[in-house]
Amino acid sequence: MQTKGSYFSEEKMKNRSTIFSDLSKMAQGAASLADEMRLEVKNIINARDQRKQNESNLVTYEDFEALTTRLESLISRIELLEITIENTKKVKKQKSTVSKKISKRKN
Repeated sequence: MQTKGSYFSEEKMKNRSTIFSDLSKMAQGAASLADEMRLEVKNIINARDQRKQNESNLVTYEDFEALTTRLESLISRIELLEITIENTKKVKKQKSTVSKKISKRKN
């Protein structure tokens, strides 16, 4: 049989246990809410930064690299065409010189 004092102490322990449990749940809820707020603020800041970048007409690194590669390719092609034109001019000049010499010999 239980005495009156032991019943009350068991009841107090149960109340303490539920109070700690409730406090623990509240703390977890507060931590979860704080984390969600942190993520929301982070998303808002990222969206604002992205909007500012879009408004300032910045070029992405990938686009810059692609354009740089394209420019280097075009420069190489232009240099090759310049060399080809020079060689063609030399050949024409040599042909005209040879044809002038031949025509002088015939006369």
